[in-house]
Amino acid sequence: MDITVIIPVHKADDETKNYYCSAVNSVIANKETFNGMLKIITVCPNNIAHTIKNYGTSLDGVEITIIENNGNTDFCTQINEAVKVVDTDYFSIMEYDDAYSSKWFKMVSDYLYTNEDVSVFLPINVLCNPEMTMWQFGNEMIWASSFSNEIGYIDFECLDNCYTFNLTGGVFNTNDFKAVGGFKPSIKVAFNYELLLRMTNKGLKVFVVPKEGYRHTIGRSGSLTEEYMKEFSTEDIQKWFDLAKREYLYTEDRNKTILNRNTEILK
Repeated sequence: MDITVIIPVHKADDETKNYYCSAVNSVIANKETFNGMLKIITVCPNNIAHTIKNYGTSLDGVEITIIENNGNTDFCTQINEAVKVVDTDYFSIMEYDDAYSSKWFKMVSDYLYTNEDVSVFLPINVLCNPEMTMWQFGNEMIWASSFSNEIGYIDFECLDNCYTFNLTGGVFNTNDFKAVGGFKPSIKVAFNYELLLRMTNKGLKVFVVPKEGYRHTIGRSGSLTEEYMKEFSTEDIQKWFDLAKREYLYTEDRNKTILNRNTEILK
């Protein structure tokens, strides 16, 4: 089992560099326990590619490929562009201000060999603020009794009442991700949720490994979630999730949107 880690980066400053180098080091730390090959693809706008390359293109034997994105630089588009050049059977998505546990990929490979029909392996996230003074768990609710039809598996039915699963840190079957059409950039806020609806509706299996595998930073100024909170009202956010419940039926991105306080036209 070989895995490509995709790290989307949209800006280059001292804060980004510190987070990014720490994130890459957490990938490298997995070499101690993981028997497969690890690769890293960093995807970024072409105007900062030179700076990102200066951070390093090979660290401790882990190859880092820099992809220059000349189009839209939103999170979903960056991931979709990087997946186009992934040459491993599996890939993982990492936000540059996050970190893997040192045994995450070993744990995934252990579960894979008895669950080869699973399309996505998600970790239990440890959600931390930037100062790491506050934390909570994410994705763990799927291990509660009777939450879904099969404990540990996210199915279509349980998604009707739970919107909060996080996909970063997850390990995806590359071909299955491509087959369902990848992320839909037009769907803001709820793009993770819409992808899970689409995958489970098509009968693909999504499993949460019952181990802490990923530290996810929340509440950081300038993060995607914080920017969404500024842009959209609570009512707007609910509309995005309602839109996801309609759009999962379509493989292609139909570029639907909602009417919010900053938008004059409803598509």
